[in-house]
Amino acid sequence: MLVPLAFIALLVLIGVAIWLAYSARTDIVQLRRELDQTQRELNELKAAAEVVPVPPPLPKTRSSGLEDLREQLRAAHREETSEDA
Repeated sequence: MLVPLAFIALLVLIGVAIWLAYSARTDIVQLRRELDQTQRELNELKAAAEVVPVPPPLPKTRSSGLEDLREQLRAAHREETSEDA
């Protein structure tokens, strides 16, 4: 009586082991697909980043016209505050 129970337990354990192995293999295949897809997306992003031109550098000095306008604005603001007082 003990031998048939041990045999049945052994069969159940083998079945569980096969099911776990199949489940693990399915998960590995799915993860591999996701990894491949992610790598393709990354390569596309890298390629797109190489295509985008670098913007030109900003000028290092400002034009004198801009400084003149700022000075006029400051002067007008000073006149307004002196009139209010």
